[in-house]
This record gives sequence, C-alpha cells and structure tokens, in this order.
Amino acid sequence: MISPQDWWNVIRNYGQVIYPTQIIIMITGIFAVIYLVFGSKTKSNILMKMYLGICNLWIGIGFFIVIGKGFPSPLKQIQGVLFIVIGLLFVIDIFTKKSNLTFDKSGFKKYFNLGFIFVVFCYPLVGILLGRSIDELIFPGTFPCATTALALVLLTNSIKKVNLPLYILLLIWAIPFPILIQIPQFHVYEDSIMLLTGIYALSVLIISIIKSRRKV
Repeated sequence: MISPQDWWNVIRNYGQVIYPTQIIIMITGIFAVIYLVFGSKTKSNILMKMYLGICNLWIGIGFFIVIGKGFPSPLKQIQGVLFIVIGLLFVIDIFTKKSNLTFDKSGFKKYFNLGFIFVVFCYPLVGILLGRSIDELIFPGTFPCATTALALVLLTNSIKKVNLPLYILLLIWAIPFPILIQIPQFHVYEDSIMLLTGIYALSVLIISIIKSRRKV
C-alpha cells in the first residue's frame, strides 16, 4: 500500500503537469451545467455526456496510467480501466440515450440537485480551507473522486430512465473508497463530498426500485 506522503506526491506532480488545465476544465463543466439548466434539452444533454465521457477517459488514461506512475500496480491499471469504461459508457449513451441528464423544470429535486452540484464544484475551495497548495487541490473534471460526485448527482436526474451499469460503476467508486481509503489513510477530507453524493445517489436508486416494484 502506498504511503500518504507518496500518494500526495503523485497528486502534486499531476497537478503541476496539467496546470492550469484543471481550472479550465472545471470552469467548462460549470458552463455545461448552466447550459443543462437553461439551454436546449437535447443539445445540453449531449454536451454534458460528451464532457463527462472525455473527462472520465482522461482520468482513466492520464491520471491513473500515464501520469500517476507513483500509484501501485496493478491497482492503478484496474482503476484506470474502470474510468475508461465509465467514459466509454457516457460516450455510448449519447447514441443509445439510456439516460437523460437534464433537470426537471421545477420542484424541490431540481434545486436540491443544483445545490449538491454547487457543493461538488466547491472541492478546490474545501482544499484551500484545509491549507492545501494549488498543486494539491482537487478539481471536478480532472480528478476521479470529484468527477464521480458530479456524474452521480447528474444521473439522479434520470433515475426513472438511467444507465444502470454506469450508475453502479460510479457508486462502486463513490461509497467504499472514501470510507476505507481516501479519508482514513490519505486524509482527503474533501472526499466527504463524494461520499455524501454516493449515499444520496444510492438512496435515490433504492427509492426508485421500491416505487417501481409497488407499481407491478
């Protein structure tokens, strides 16, 4: 198992290598969410799936396999493949249309999810409050946990018609990892955000399954 110091060294190196791309990608994600709320449902849905697809593919290849050389093998390859699969599923979903990421026109769930998304985009702000350097800050779009949190909240918009394999893969990352590894071993307290989104997404899924069974 990698030590906390070595883990953070990998994060610092990654942050230095891609800077300032992580900031640009997060800002792009913010505008994509705004377009998802106010823009064309069809176009914004495609744009967001493309954004999440490219981001997850990059995380799988760039973060874990290419730049994250300090992560232990074969775990980093397995994690890399996981995010590559997630990225491909988002891209494929553009054509299969198994999920619809757009928000409801109104209602509590819309504003609750928007609030959750705002919290996800506060990942780097939480890092600043924790005293982390710019190279240690975690950004949605280029880091796995923050990107997973964003994807899960958006997928809860489509729980009645959701890409279940994609949803499950994201949940596998969102709930066990912060509890077992990220928070206790590496002190990545920012990942409490991902844990909360994972618990929320799992609850939404369970409630949806119970409702669907009652209708049968």
